[in-house]
Amino acid sequence: MKRIFAMLSLLLAVLAGFSACGGEQPTPNEPVLPATTREEIENLLTTDYIVGYLWYCDGLPEKGELTEDEYLPVDEESGYATLRDLQELLEKTYTPAVAAELLENKDTLGRPRFTERAGTLYKSSRPVFSRYYWDYDAESVTITGETADRITFTVEMENLHTGEKLPLTRSAEKTAEGWRLTEVGIAAAEAGLTAVAAEETRAVAERFVAALAENDTETIAACAGETPETYENWKGMTIPAAEITETLEEYDGCGRYRVHLTVENAFSVFARGEEDYLLIVQQEQGREAPVVCYFEPMEKIAYNYSEDRDDPACEMALLFLQSQGGMRFSGSFWLDRGTATDFALTMLYAENEGKTAFTAEEVAAAAEKYMGLSGFAPDESYLGPEGYFLPGRAARSMPHLLLWPSYGDGSGRTLVKAEIYSDHLNVQNCQGYLFAFYPNGDGSLRLASVK
Repeated sequence: MKRIFAMLSLLLAVLAGFSACGGEQPTPNEPVLPATTREEIENLLTTDYIVGYLWYCDGLPEKGELTEDEYLPVDEESGYATLRDLQELLEKTYTPAVAAELLENKDTLGRPRFTERAGTLYKSSRPVFSRYYWDYDAESVTITGETADRITFTVEMENLHTGEKLPLTRSAEKTAEGWRLTEVGIAAAEAGLTAVAAEETRAVAERFVAALAENDTETIAACAGETPETYENWKGMTIPAAEITETLEEYDGCGRYRVHLTVENAFSVFARGEEDYLLIVQQEQGREAPVVCYFEPMEKIAYNYSEDRDDPACEMALLFLQSQGGMRFSGSFWLDRGTATDFALTMLYAENEGKTAFTAEEVAAAAEKYMGLSGFAPDESYLGPEGYFLPGRAARSMPHLLLWPSYGDGSGRTLVKAEIYSDHLNVQNCQGYLFAFYPNGDGSLRLASVK
């Protein structure tokens, strides 16, 4: 019988327990285990699933108000009223070392994930979440090795967001209390997914670099997520050598690589001679595979692809582009009230994390500070019951944007150049923008124009 535990099923049903599957006939290559041992493993996977739900998916229901330090009281009807209740769940599932580590689990601020106050269990409102919900198929359990004190087995995990199946190798150790797992399934699945994604990212980078040297324009386009004919005009380029010389960073869905390029003739797309380039490959929303999204000289890295993000003018320009798109104006006084209100609120949101509504006075002050508009009256279409707010919307996606570091023009202004292309390698159909900022007395900047 196949058993799948849906992560979104009612928690009480999960806590009530599931009936164990009967012993299965081993395959010729699978060690023969007593039916009770196999049943123990499947029961361990059941409680492992529960732990994953409680620890990594915030599955404990709360009942009560948020405390000043952002903890929530746990509903006693969940079956977990004290830290001891959680400890018992962990100790019957994992080895002592793993159970102790989970009990000391931290939230995103480095504080205890769970704590007990005056006999009541509290959970942090800032947990470290799993990226995905995971489930497992008990029928897929295959014993791969057994000794007197250790069993290894494979089990298939299912990503409930994508439907992807991920086989994992798990193990259980014999303790005085019986068999215990050596890791949490959800954490293992996330790590396995990260490893797979890193391999895919590296493979795309290597194919792209090889295609440059081979002048294989269709593969170059495929690696960049573009149609086969996108870089047809690159045929005939002469790039004798292209090599990844350093992996700067490589993690789930993103890789940053140093590439040494030797160019004899690249039609001015790449400079003649030898030079190091920054290659970035990353997974984009809606795409099945990672793509090349940046390939530019290391000497000057676009701000939005840099690891050093401390340029106030660039940050302000980026916020404007994300909120208003490619709007141009020669002076902030030419902005209509709606646009000015929208951008003032955008800046207020950026500097007041967690706050969602503002008074007319606050919006007017932001309009003067960030756009030089004195005596500003906010557009009342942004007014809600609690104040002025931005209606729900996603920031504009700009996967082909290059935002270059700011510089002074010698007359007191700070300038930022932005370029928006139609392709991932940033060579086609460029639209250029020049942002101009003036300094305020407090050191902040105000946007004067976008041309």
